[in-house]
Amino acid sequence: MERDERSYRIALTADRYVNPEPDGLDGLGVLAEAGWGVIQLPAEDYPAAVADRILAEVAEQVQEFHRHGYDLVLVGENDKLAGALAAVGVAVPDQVVPASAAGLRAFLDARPLPAALGPRGHAVGPASAAGHPAARDARE
Repeated sequence: MERDERSYRIALTADRYVNPEPDGLDGLGVLAEAGWGVIQLPAEDYPAAVADRILAEVAEQVQEFHRHGYDLVLVGENDKLAGALAAVGVAVPDQVVPASAAGLRAFLDARPLPAALGPRGHAVGPASAAGHPAARDARE
């Protein structure tokens, strides 16, 4: 059986941590090093109509990840995210507004295993079984 490389961890990440100022925190680097996937949130200066559309799409993705047991976190802030998530029935995930790479890494490292990985750290459920040879044999 091949190892599933997915971490089942997604960080909803404010633009300032994805595209930091020269002296800003490179959150994307920290998240990548820690094995987290990233969904970038719209920048604060996006027009409201554009940001709202993006957040509606983000919320749909979050709903799907949440349904499959992924660990979700919010890195940074976004004033409109709570409304977009509420529209699809998902609460705002645990949040960190890190001042340093070490602070972000400590927050990420303290997270429990995602439900999608099960108690032993192995992927469980239909998403993981779909590519497994035994699951294919059972369908054939």
